[in-house]
Amino acid sequence: MQILDLSYCENISERELVLGSAGVSVEGQAVGTIEAYVFTDTFARRLRSGGAIAIGRGVAFASGGNPTASIEVAGEGDLVIEVNGSRFLMSKKAAIAYGIVVAIDLPDKKSKN
Repeated sequence: MQILDLSYCENISERELVLGSAGVSVEGQAVGTIEAYVFTDTFARRLRSGGAIAIGRGVAFASGGNPTASIEVAGEGDLVIEVNGSRFLMSKKAAIAYGIVVAIDLPDKKSKN
């Protein structure tokens, strides 16, 4: 498909400088001979102040012979907070991993002339 008439489009860079964003990524893996579950969730919102926030979380669980579970989190923004960890439960023959990430894009401070 070709769009021939682009006269209604504007060049954003000539009108307003667009900078900043916040984003997150959550990836998980679980392997076990009895059961394995992975849950991940992310969302992002623009704030009224002009900034943005993105939050992601994940949990992985595996049980049975030689279980493994992992969660990897990553974020992009002016401020990024990542928390992740994992545990092997010897008595239950299970592995669990968890992670959360918060990315915040701060509002632009426009100079007043």
